[in-house]
Amino acid sequence: MFDKLAVRNIPKHVFSALESLAIAHDRSTEAEARHAIRAWVEPTLLSHERNARSAIVAERLGRLLEQLNERPCEKLKPSHIALAIGEPKAKDVEDWFLGLEEPTFAQLESIATTYGVQPKWLQHGDSSIFKVDSKMLPSNPAEAVDWLLSWGNTKGQPAATVTDIYFVREMTQTGAMAIVKRSSLGHYKIYTTTYHISEEIGAGGESNLRSLFLTWELLYKRYANGKTDLRLVESYLAHPQEYRLLYEGNTVPDLVLKKSTAAKWWEDIWHEKMQASREYWPGWTSLYQRISRSIELTPDLETLRKKIRAGEVT
Repeated sequence: MFDKLAVRNIPKHVFSALESLAIAHDRSTEAEARHAIRAWVEPTLLSHERNARSAIVAERLGRLLEQLNERPCEKLKPSHIALAIGEPKAKDVEDWFLGLEEPTFAQLESIATTYGVQPKWLQHGDSSIFKVDSKMLPSNPAEAVDWLLSWGNTKGQPAATVTDIYFVREMTQTGAMAIVKRSSLGHYKIYTTTYHISEEIGAGGESNLRSLFLTWELLYKRYANGKTDLRLVESYLAHPQEYRLLYEGNTVPDLVLKKSTAAKWWEDIWHEKMQASREYWPGWTSLYQRISRSIELTPDLETLRKKIRAGEVT
């Protein structure tokens, strides 16, 4: 039901003009009045909407800048962003951050591409800041390591290599695990996995961990021998609230990792000489003993492990 408005005391000459316009437009006088009111009010509404959108975009840009400055590198300012996306003046970009002007969709996409965030979030507020995918590593350790070391460059985008890999275990009984890659451009890729680094697994989970243990051992060999572009491979223990922030994709991974505990569990869990160095979580000892024994009892995997240790698999 439409709202009604009764307008009284309209000057005679105005009403006569309204009737003339109605005849010219082949409308009733009432329809012409509705059209006139809408034509007068809507530009004001649109102006408010534009101002509101500029403020919303400015809020997202400010949030992005704050997130990016959590990284362990040079702190960014709007002028740095202007230069990076090829804008001729810093002032224009500063106005975007202040909500005085709204950037175009193409300009927002350029910022998103340059800094490795999702364009649709910056343009519309849809989805999350960082894309989060689900990944199950190949069961073949060599193929799994190749995937870990591959950035997966997109055609038309600047080429990048993987420089940092982080394995993040949620500090719960089931021990869910996420993988974070960081590229030479400072971008991130976040992956949730079906792995559970825990004794709370069945036969399928045990089979997956056997392959994962060998993958970690082969990755360590390549990393330690300097045969990759890797600067760092680390593992973390994250409390559930931090882990949730990671898989939701709305927080730069550095901020999550900063609040988590860095620990060498990804190296020690497959290394017999290091396994007993400390108890990283309840059930740590029984888990590595179980998976190591399972590998020993699987001839193909035990043979593969010996080849990895002998340097025959690279």
